[in-house]
Amino acid sequence: MKKLIIVGIGLFFASAVQSQQISMYSQYMFNQFAINPAVSGSESYAPIALSFRRQWAGMKDAPVTQTLSGHTFIGESMGMGLNIYNDVSGPTRRTGLSAAYSYHIETGARSKLSFGLAAQLTQFILNRDKLITEIPNDVAIMNQTSNELVPDFTFGLYWYGERHFVGLSGLNLMESKNDLFDITTPVSNTLDRAIYLNGGYNFEVSESFSIEPSLLFRYMMNAPFQMDINSRFILKNQYWIGFSYRMNDAFVSIIGADLGAISFGYSYDYTLSDLINYSSGSHEIFLGVKMFKGGKGKAPWHKRNRLYSSYSKGT
Repeated sequence: MKKLIIVGIGLFFASAVQSQQISMYSQYMFNQFAINPAVSGSESYAPIALSFRRQWAGMKDAPVTQTLSGHTFIGESMGMGLNIYNDVSGPTRRTGLSAAYSYHIETGARSKLSFGLAAQLTQFILNRDKLITEIPNDVAIMNQTSNELVPDFTFGLYWYGERHFVGLSGLNLMESKNDLFDITTPVSNTLDRAIYLNGGYNFEVSESFSIEPSLLFRYMMNAPFQMDINSRFILKNQYWIGFSYRMNDAFVSIIGADLGAISFGYSYDYTLSDLINYSSGSHEIFLGVKMFKGGKGKAPWHKRNRLYSSYSKGT
């Protein structure tokens, strides 16, 4: 029985390793700070973002993720931010926070390069009450609830300008070797390092319409390589629809609006993998609040990279 439990948990982790160790997002382009600490301080205001994602709807105990983050600039060359996350998948929970610092240098008249570092502390929990066995009060799990507190670091680079952005980040740099979900029998389930590379460009078709294509490459050791191909169509700098293709996984549709100090978005992932037989897709809601808007330049919000006041003087 014990071996059966361990095999079942292992299979679940193998199918959801990304959501277990690093949260999955479909609307990351609206909150790149969630995947790259170097983004902190890159906006002309202080954004606060809240997101809720329910993955693989229709499947019992499928991954659910909540994220609350915010970052701001400090003067003209520094930024800081905080990210709080909670990721639940079946009997496992990953809850933690990360604090980020970034430094920005000018690389041109209208572009900057930032370096970011984040320290994070994550609590990993395996809840025995959600492990159901054929034998009541099975000794294999009754006294083996796991609760691990793991520190780690994330590093990032972010090059941005009036219309472009390119980001590179490395997560789980320490690669903890603790067995996070040990239930008396050794199981190899360490934190694996992950690499994100993303970029995009905003093409202004007319004064009221623009197109923003972007790419995201995601690689985690011992997990399949993933790539997202995205395109967003923006009307009057306020309303948008978008589409994404996540390689061998899902087709994503996105809608959203910017109402000044508040922005919101909704995305639906249509599953393309074999999980389509068990899931009706994934849902994600994003809500953003812009604090201190107008304090550092007047670039429109829909452009992913805000220009600081020092750039505005040259326009």
